[in-house]
Amino acid sequence: MWKRADLKERGKIAFQRNYWRCVLVSFVLMLFTYGSSGSVRTTIGEDNDISYNSSHTEIYEDYEGILSGEQSGDHEGTIASWILGGIAAIILSGVVIVMVLLDVFVFQPLEIGGCRFFLENAYGTADAGKLLFAFKSGYYGKVVLTLFLRGLYIFLWTLLFIIPGIIKSYEYRMVPYLLADCPQMSRKDAFRISKEMMQGQKMDAFILDLSFIGWHLLSAVTCGLAEIFYVSPYVNATNAELFLALKGTYTYRSY
Repeated sequence: MWKRADLKERGKIAFQRNYWRCVLVSFVLMLFTYGSSGSVRTTIGEDNDISYNSSHTEIYEDYEGILSGEQSGDHEGTIASWILGGIAAIILSGVVIVMVLLDVFVFQPLEIGGCRFFLENAYGTADAGKLLFAFKSGYYGKVVLTLFLRGLYIFLWTLLFIIPGIIKSYEYRMVPYLLADCPQMSRKDAFRISKEMMQGQKMDAFILDLSFIGWHLLSAVTCGLAEIFYVSPYVNATNAELFLALKGTYTYRSY
């Protein structure tokens, strides 16, 4: 049975042993796989409120202009507005599609590389080039499909209720580490073994995550600097230790 204090202590030792590389790898993962920081989300939210209010006013003014144009028989402005709106919608759709493709084919495989780096770093000094592990493993397509389905399953469960989605996210938590440890593993085995590994461990893993709340609050106070230079690599190293602990007690031994 693993203990939080032991995992965090081993993670801290491993991360501090290879400090700058751990910071670099964690920073890349923060940028491309973990989403925006809280401060960025807040800024975007404020900008959206301003944009909504100004857009609402512009739409009202445009509507008045359209009515006056119709009354005068001049529809050229209305047609031009519709054309520009259509072009904007196409561009926005294109941007969304590109971002989704980047996430599936580039950013998610980087997560596997990050897991591989921290797994190797638990035993010695890993190289930051391990971030590209998924691209060089020879199993890139299998990794991409497995991670895509993991995200899809969690999303579909979350549509039912938030709680089942959270449970599934913990159930599939070890999938990236399994692929980092054994990239030739089949998709079916990755989901099955992760589920078996996390059986009876989900609440403890959840509490482990909660134990970092104080550190994340400190990161907010330091405008994210603590997250970059300490908290994120510390958390990543501890999560790698969690996988190694679960792997050590895994009784099915099917890989």
